[in-house]
Amino acid sequence: MASRGRRGGVPTRDDEQRREERAEQQAPAPQGPVLPPPPPVDYGVFMQGLVQAMQTQAQTQAALQAQLEAQAQAPAQDHGGPSIMERFKRMTPPSFKGESDPLMAESWLRETEKIFRAIRCPDEDKVTLATYRLQLMYGGPPYYVHALRMER
Repeated sequence: MASRGRRGGVPTRDDEQRREERAEQQAPAPQGPVLPPPPPVDYGVFMQGLVQAMQTQAQTQAALQAQLEAQAQAPAQDHGGPSIMERFKRMTPPSFKGESDPLMAESWLRETEKIFRAIRCPDEDKVTLATYRLQLMYGGPPYYVHALRMER
């Protein structure tokens, strides 16, 4: 018998070569046209393009940031619409009557801040509008509200 290997033993070198030849013969052939390898990359040109793209992105980002800052600094234009106080009143803001329960105070503050966001209230008007809804037992805002107004 030709070299079939030993029974129950380790396969011989001839057996391994035959298996490899059979595996190569059974491998599927590539389908379709075989594409040539891509051309070599010119890294200098690639880097120039990358730098140019990054510079363009930085310029665009700087222009956008400048536009956002200009919009934030521009005073709200009055186009003949309702005043900030009228818009605030239309939202039916809650009153705070000086309750001692901190949860009530927190709830009032959250609701009032939600209205400020909805009407896009500028920071400088928030104290005035909030004190409008403070109704303490003696009928007006407490002393610290007057002190806040004086600080502004």
